[in-house]
Amino acid sequence: MCIRDRAKAISEALKMNKALQVLSLEYNDIGSEGAKEIGEMLKVNTRLLRLDLDGNSMGDEGAWWIAEGLRVNTVVREISLSANGIGDEGAKSICRVFRVNKVLTELNLLSNEISDDGRKMLRKGLESAKLE
Repeated sequence: MCIRDRAKAISEALKMNKALQVLSLEYNDIGSEGAKEIGEMLKVNTRLLRLDLDGNSMGDEGAWWIAEGLRVNTVVREISLSANGIGDEGAKSICRVFRVNKVLTELNLLSNEISDDGRKMLRKGLESAKLE
């Protein structure tokens, strides 16, 4: 089974999840295709509170998919996207989450490729967010 198929299988199972609240998929090399599947799952999952996707080589495209899911999700409180090769474009996608998602309280973006300008953009996005 290829990486995308595994990510899709996990994503499909989590769409119906009624119990699991914490999921760690660290260093599974899901890439942007797997991030797309996880992002789609985030749009419908109502139980997951914490998600760890460190070291999955998702890049800016994967960050976009995760951000799309988080824009709709109303339960995830913590997400870790460390060491994913996310740059300024991915940071821009994540900034859009702050405008609509009011439940996210912890975001880890350590060890990515975000420039000083990207960090400033994230900081401004966080300052304008009205998180609970």
